[in-house]
Amino acid sequence: MGKVGLTKVDTKGRVVIPKDIRKRMGIKPGEEFLITEIDGDTIVMKRFDVRKMLEEMIKNAKGINLDELKEETEKEGNRVAKELYGL
Repeated sequence: MGKVGLTKVDTKGRVVIPKDIRKRMGIKPGEEFLITEIDGDTIVMKRFDVRKMLEEMIKNAKGINLDELKEETEKEGNRVAKELYGL
Protein backbone atom coordinates (compact mmCIF):
# COMPACT_ATOMS: atom_id res chain seq x y z
CA MET A 1 0.00 0.00 0.00
CA GLY A 2 1.18 3.56 -0.73
CA LYS A 3 2.12 6.19 1.77
CA VAL A 4 -0.55 8.11 3.64
CA GLY A 5 -0.77 11.87 3.92
CA LEU A 6 -3.12 14.15 5.82
CA THR A 7 -4.80 17.10 4.13
CA LYS A 8 -7.82 19.38 4.58
CA VAL A 9 -10.55 20.78 2.37
CA ASP A 10 -10.37 24.58 2.09
CA THR A 11 -13.32 26.98 1.90
CA LYS A 12 -13.49 26.57 -1.89
CA GLY A 13 -13.60 22.75 -1.68
CA ARG A 14 -10.00 22.28 -2.79
CA VAL A 15 -7.83 19.48 -1.44
CA VAL A 16 -4.04 19.67 -1.64
CA ILE A 17 -2.23 16.43 -2.44
CA PRO A 18 0.76 16.27 -0.05
CA LYS A 19 4.05 17.33 -1.65
CA ASP A 20 5.88 14.04 -1.07
CA ILE A 21 3.08 12.13 -2.81
CA ARG A 22 3.00 14.61 -5.74
CA LYS A 23 6.78 14.31 -6.08
CA ARG A 24 6.86 10.50 -5.87
CA MET A 25 4.04 10.17 -8.42
CA GLY A 26 5.34 12.93 -10.70
CA ILE A 27 2.06 14.89 -10.48
CA LYS A 28 2.35 18.24 -12.23
CA PRO A 29 0.13 21.35 -11.98
CA GLY A 30 -2.82 21.18 -14.36
CA GLU A 31 -3.09 17.38 -14.44
CA GLU A 32 -6.65 16.08 -14.28
CA PHE A 33 -8.05 13.39 -12.01
CA LEU A 34 -11.26 11.40 -11.95
CA ILE A 35 -12.80 11.31 -8.50
CA THR A 36 -15.10 8.42 -7.61
CA GLU A 37 -17.16 8.16 -4.45
CA ILE A 38 -16.88 4.68 -2.98
CA ASP A 39 -19.07 5.23 0.05
CA GLY A 40 -19.99 8.06 2.42
CA ASP A 41 -16.43 8.29 3.77
CA THR A 42 -14.21 7.16 0.88
CA ILE A 43 -13.23 8.66 -2.46
CA VAL A 44 -10.65 7.47 -4.99
CA MET A 45 -8.67 9.76 -7.28
CA LYS A 46 -7.25 8.43 -10.55
CA ARG A 47 -5.01 10.35 -12.91
CA PHE A 48 -6.95 11.06 -16.10
CA ASP A 49 -5.16 11.93 -19.34
CA VAL A 50 -7.69 12.75 -22.07
CA ARG A 51 -5.03 12.98 -24.77
CA LYS A 52 -3.63 9.53 -23.91
CA MET A 53 -7.14 8.05 -23.83
CA LEU A 54 -7.96 9.48 -27.29
CA GLU A 55 -4.63 8.29 -28.72
CA GLU A 56 -5.36 4.76 -27.47
CA MET A 57 -8.89 4.86 -28.94
CA ILE A 58 -7.55 5.99 -32.33
CA LYS A 59 -4.81 3.34 -32.27
CA ASN A 60 -7.34 0.61 -31.45
CA ALA A 61 -9.86 1.87 -34.01
CA LYS A 62 -7.34 1.57 -36.85
CA GLY A 63 -7.46 -2.22 -36.57
CA ILE A 64 -11.26 -2.46 -36.85
CA ASN A 65 -12.75 -3.74 -40.07
CA LEU A 66 -16.04 -1.80 -40.32
CA ASP A 67 -17.63 -4.27 -42.75
CA GLU A 68 -16.93 -7.17 -40.36
CA LEU A 69 -18.21 -5.12 -37.42
CA LYS A 70 -21.43 -4.32 -39.27
CA GLU A 71 -21.93 -7.98 -40.20
CA GLU A 72 -21.29 -9.17 -36.62
CA THR A 73 -23.66 -6.52 -35.25
CA GLU A 74 -26.43 -7.59 -37.64
CA LYS A 75 -25.93 -11.28 -36.76
CA GLU A 76 -26.06 -10.54 -33.04
CA GLY A 77 -29.15 -8.33 -33.49
CA ASN A 78 -30.90 -11.11 -35.41
CA ARG A 79 -29.93 -13.67 -32.77
CA VAL A 80 -31.30 -11.51 -29.95
CA ALA A 81 -34.51 -10.78 -31.88
CA LYS A 82 -35.07 -14.51 -32.46
CA GLU A 83 -34.39 -15.27 -28.83
CA LEU A 84 -36.59 -12.52 -27.41
CA TYR A 85 -39.39 -12.32 -29.97
CA GLY A 86 -39.28 -15.63 -31.82
CA LEU A 87 -38.55 -13.85 -35.13
